[in-house]
Amino acid sequence: MSTTAEPIARDVIIIGEPVIGGFVRGSYRYDNADENPEGTSHYKWYLDNVPISGPEGVAIDLRIKSEYSERSIMFAVTPVSSTGETGQEARSAATIVSSDFQGISRGESESSFLKQWGNFSFYGNEPSDRVFVSTGGAFGLIDPNTQDIYFEGQTGWGLPVPPDIINFLKNNPATRLFTTEKDFAALVNNGSSNQLLVWGANIPATHSVKLTDIKSVYSNRVCFAFIYKDATGDANRIGAIGSSGSGGVIPDLIQRALWFDAPVAIHSTENAFAVRTQNGKVYAWGNPNNGGSISADAQLQLGSMFVERIVAAAAAFCAIGRNGEIVTWGKAADGGAIPASKLEAILNDGGVNSVTASTTAFCAITRDRRKAVSWGLSGEGGLMSESASLIAVRGGVLLCKATRWAFCIISERGEAEAWGAPRYGGASITQATRSEIEAAVKEMHPKPEDARGYVGNRAITVPGILSLYSNDLSFFLLSQQDDGRTRAVVVWGMNTHGGAITSGIRQTLMASLITGVYCTNGAYGVVATQGGVYGAVIAWGATLAMEDAGEIPPELAQYLSSDVVELYSIKRYPFYQAPPPNPPPIDPSFAARRRDGSYVLWGGNVKNQYYKPVPGLISGTLKELL
Repeated sequence: MSTTAEPIARDVIIIGEPVIGGFVRGSYRYDNADENPEGTSHYKWYLDNVPISGPEGVAIDLRIKSEYSERSIMFAVTPVSSTGETGQEARSAATIVSSDFQGISRGESESSFLKQWGNFSFYGNEPSDRVFVSTGGAFGLIDPNTQDIYFEGQTGWGLPVPPDIINFLKNNPATRLFTTEKDFAALVNNGSSNQLLVWGANIPATHSVKLTDIKSVYSNRVCFAFIYKDATGDANRIGAIGSSGSGGVIPDLIQRALWFDAPVAIHSTENAFAVRTQNGKVYAWGNPNNGGSISADAQLQLGSMFVERIVAAAAAFCAIGRNGEIVTWGKAADGGAIPASKLEAILNDGGVNSVTASTTAFCAITRDRRKAVSWGLSGEGGLMSESASLIAVRGGVLLCKATRWAFCIISERGEAEAWGAPRYGGASITQATRSEIEAAVKEMHPKPEDARGYVGNRAITVPGILSLYSNDLSFFLLSQQDDGRTRAVVVWGMNTHGGAITSGIRQTLMASLITGVYCTNGAYGVVATQGGVYGAVIAWGATLAMEDAGEIPPELAQYLSSDVVELYSIKRYPFYQAPPPNPPPIDPSFAARRRDGSYVLWGGNVKNQYYKPVPGLISGTLKELL
């Protein structure tokens, strides 16, 4: 009597960072000796080895809830063939859920100019599922359904992928991808350990850096840095690779200091790193002018405090102590040197509650009365306007957010003002917009205790949530009820780049339950539930003709009208010189992930396309979408 081969699930992994509030996705490779295709396999998520109940426990995607914090999750699959044969359950390795990314809190990353979660981005963290990651000119995709890896974008921005790495990834699926502006890194399992594969414009042809046994990976504009797991004795605790003068070489003095004080997280400006330790100490390396060297005076101050948080501008760091102390270093004009009068104003009001960075300036919110104090380049956010200063000194700041070269603060009284480069969101807010903001805030009845945590771009009030978003040139205030329904939307800044919306878009946003807000350099994308339809995309801002993604191509509209889980973006780095009078076209893009395993890409530097990977009889091939 003949028998049919039992299906097998192999290479079971979890794709994404298990960060509270984000998604992770289960992934595996289906195998059957009789080549029977896969039927409806069964999925199961475990929390501390106990199955998660409800529909979320048997779905391919898992949203990480706050109650999962510091607990372990596993993904399991029981493979089923199309002819009904059922295989054995196979499980992934367990991974620990955290409220931060590798020691860096969401607030630290959101408040820094260059985002700190190992994926090249500005204005907002990219989704933590890491299915898509982006350099400044290319997307990298780990397709969870096939475990193939796909790339789309421009040569020189991490593409092409070296042939040797293509061959390796055919049989060793990456669990996570990381990026700099022009480089990719892939973390793959390697027996009981792992291996980091790196390639791109800034990766040296030869090196002696250890790229195994990696605990966590970080990036600046041109380098990767990482913390090793289980290092002991005189072994290095951290490593780096990339441009040698921008963080790719770590001084031995720092390595020796970490023997006795373990690293917790690595923060970055555009071309320098700062490692924060268990004992609250800080060591920096990389470009000495942009944060890679700490002055003797700053080092003395850092040595007398326990550093809890670090926020980074493009060329300067700001360290915050557990008692509200503040120390800056890096490019002095860009925020690396805080004027004595500004420091005194902060200390006289209890020290620092929080700090937000633009490209070339910082804005601190004080502890006691939540006043705002800014410093850095005067025309780019470092010097407040008179109207902004009046709000700042009254205190009660509820929200603070930066564009590329400007800031905006909103108080619990509904007062709002922006300052900095006028055409980049820093123009004074019009009276009509002020009235809209004031009404939106007062409707939420914010109280002083609503900002008892760190002041940033989000405030949780009794009736709901206020969130302030930005891109290069505009701001977007979203007010939601506690069940997610929209109460108010207000936009301002450069009209063509997200600072204005049509009546149709406004009405659609007001009638939708918004589940995610994303941006490119000059556009916004929103994912929303509309009635019984999940995952509809709404976009506005700089258009396709302007080489951006603020409009949906008509031929792709049907794929973006429902079932979108997340949006991802390619963003371009700002010019080095002072803000130009008009924003230049810089061709960023969006990518959307749909529930059925298909993807949609559109914008300035990718081919507008709908794509659904189709696994062949031999899976695991790496392809490039060209």
